[in-house]
Amino acid sequence: MKRGLALAVFFAAHAALGQTVIIAPRAHETKIAYPQDGHGDAVVVLEIVVSPEGRVVDWHVLAGGEPFLRAVKGAIESMTFDPATRDGKPITARMRIELPFHEERVEAPVIAHVEHIETPPLPPKPKPKPPAITGVEDVHVQGVRKEIGGTVMSKEEVRAIPGAFNDAFRAIDMMPGVTPIFSGVPYFFVRGAPPGNTGYFIDDIPVPLLFHLALGPSVIHPSLVDRVDFYPGGFPAQYGRYAGGIVAGETRGPSSRLGGEAELRLFDAGVLGETPFANGKGSALVAGRFGYPALLVPLFAPDTQLAYWDYQTRFTYRVSPRDTLGAFIFGAFDELDQRDSFVDDQGQTTKTDYYPIFRTEFHRADLRWDHTVPGGNLRTALTLGLDDSLEGAGVNNATRVQAESLQLRTQLDRKVTDTLRLRAGADVQLYHYDYSRTLSFDRAITLAYPSRNDVYFGGYSDVVWRILPRVEIVPGLRFDVFTSRAEGTVPSGASIALVTGDKATAAPALDPRLAARITVSKRLTWLGTLGLVHQPPSLAPIPGGQLGSLSHGLQNAVQASQGFEAKLPLDLEFKSTLFVQHYFGMTNALATCSEIFDSPDVSCIDQRVDGRAFGLEVLLKRSFTKRIGGWISYTLSRSTVKVPHPQPNEQSEVPSNFDRTHVFNSAFAFDFGLGWHAGLRFTYYTGLPYTKTVAFQPVPPFNGYRLPDFWRLDVRIEKRWRFGKRAQLALFLEGLNITFNKEAVAIDCHTSKFGQPDCKPQMIGPVSVPSLGIDVKY
Repeated sequence: MKRGLALAVFFAAHAALGQTVIIAPRAHETKIAYPQDGHGDAVVVLEIVVSPEGRVVDWHVLAGGEPFLRAVKGAIESMTFDPATRDGKPITARMRIELPFHEERVEAPVIAHVEHIETPPLPPKPKPKPPAITGVEDVHVQGVRKEIGGTVMSKEEVRAIPGAFNDAFRAIDMMPGVTPIFSGVPYFFVRGAPPGNTGYFIDDIPVPLLFHLALGPSVIHPSLVDRVDFYPGGFPAQYGRYAGGIVAGETRGPSSRLGGEAELRLFDAGVLGETPFANGKGSALVAGRFGYPALLVPLFAPDTQLAYWDYQTRFTYRVSPRDTLGAFIFGAFDELDQRDSFVDDQGQTTKTDYYPIFRTEFHRADLRWDHTVPGGNLRTALTLGLDDSLEGAGVNNATRVQAESLQLRTQLDRKVTDTLRLRAGADVQLYHYDYSRTLSFDRAITLAYPSRNDVYFGGYSDVVWRILPRVEIVPGLRFDVFTSRAEGTVPSGASIALVTGDKATAAPALDPRLAARITVSKRLTWLGTLGLVHQPPSLAPIPGGQLGSLSHGLQNAVQASQGFEAKLPLDLEFKSTLFVQHYFGMTNALATCSEIFDSPDVSCIDQRVDGRAFGLEVLLKRSFTKRIGGWISYTLSRSTVKVPHPQPNEQSEVPSNFDRTHVFNSAFAFDFGLGWHAGLRFTYYTGLPYTKTVAFQPVPPFNGYRLPDFWRLDVRIEKRWRFGKRAQLALFLEGLNITFNKEAVAIDCHTSKFGQPDCKPQMIGPVSVPSLGIDVKY
């Protein structure tokens, strides 16, 4: 009673100050028998995850040996705790505990000058005392601290989102600030920045893309992803060299138990297996997915074939209580093939063999060393990369781009004091780009973009500083140097050559950033971000496809936002953000290669534009891990670019080609009990702008008209069975665009007999993806 009263007073006091109160888990008494073959004293150190129900849901060994480790393994899952709490509400927490074992010893009496020994019965050996849980340290409460300006989606939440196909990365298109190119296509404009300006990271490893072709899943097995952090702008200093948004996926830590998962769907199959070794010091994981959409695609496109696969392999080994070595190797492949038909002189129709229209492939090998320092972690890693893409109309008529890369990075994240956290790092990246054309009839790309070697190096630092109980600021600074050197001598016909001869191009960049969080009250928080970011030339998230020229300078953007977060009744969270972003010297081929720029050759790829985006983002959500969860996001925005004006030396500001004024998403999921889950999602967005043409010439106003709006419904139904403590079996039915709506993607204009443009929208679809499958976990 007294403890309850004291806690009530404690919470009330902190609430008055607007502070969040976090209480670590408290262990209940658990008896672990001293092993019969044990000798002496010993300590076993574990890292465990305690659920809001007070159960141990995951754990792995940090230190300890046999036979004591065997005794702990037999009892760890029966341990119970008072769960961690945040403001009195139970939450998930990760913590370290020590389990000491002590052997009781009986001292023999000293006997002198004994002539006759009569052996009395020995006193019974006292039973060894069971170990007590002590030394709780480094309690990490999951989901407590949110990065300013970011949104987090966990894999548990994504499972219930219809249309995401149980894939954390596919939930990105629900985020505020995200404008889809077309329905279901996993490329986005983020606050006005084209797809090539959004950075993708997996465990801080930069990757060229996150998704397979068309409507494919992500390139990482969904059960390996722990969470996804999305920053539409104002991201931390550790993420650099991108002028748009950031998508950062984090993989889950190694498991201490043998486990696996298998999934079979209509269009692909995936597996994942993991096992500990060396008495829990090491862990090995293998995962992969193989797609066979060619079984379904011919039903809709008889002369089209599509295939994809991916793989992931991870090994970790703890060489000491503070040092862990690891290797994370992964890659992905996609290919889209097409065949044509022609009619000969006899009227016979003949079909050609399949030829590749588009093929991409990338691989990454990340070797890492993690060292625990007081209050944090230091990681040093070496990453090797290989990218390869092919685009064309046959083996003898295809453009191929390749890239080889090497990155060395070091990162420090350390809590210095209770109010100060330091994050710092440095890295160097080396790229070799090779562009070649297999048929000589069109060498425009080879001439304009010769093979080259790029070297980027830089460093960053920021501090998370709580200067007052209610005020937290994150000042940061990043410095980068970008260099590029063409191989050999660039032909004189190269219209946008990087350099000639042995000359090279270099460009430095200094990116200051500032984020702030002010706790106005227990339920209301103000957030603000401001930053300058730079990026080398970019085209699109295509492996090896970074065409461009440093001689035209870096892309740069000024990003600013401010808003607030509010905690509402019924566990609802509300977030509203105003943003404005100015872009300078941006690579936006979707704009510069359009008819309104009048660019007849491939030089349009590297032409630069200025622009800006501003708007309002709104998010209302209730966690999908609740029995009734939901998500409503709305983006009201305006994205513009400057284009040549009919009058010489003048420019006009017009809507960008993928400006959508309104983007609305809502999703709701229900847990009906007995393993039944169901969810429904509604998506709506404004049509794209377009320009009318007469005799193939654009007619002002540029981008002054809109294609029809689009909306769709997605659904997911799942039935899950549990067997024992760990085994699960699930059947699910999921559908994207179950309303079979078509979408307008372009405009087709003809000149009427009166000399006026006669324009009709070009429709695709309906693009509808059914998914029926089975999922098994152990």
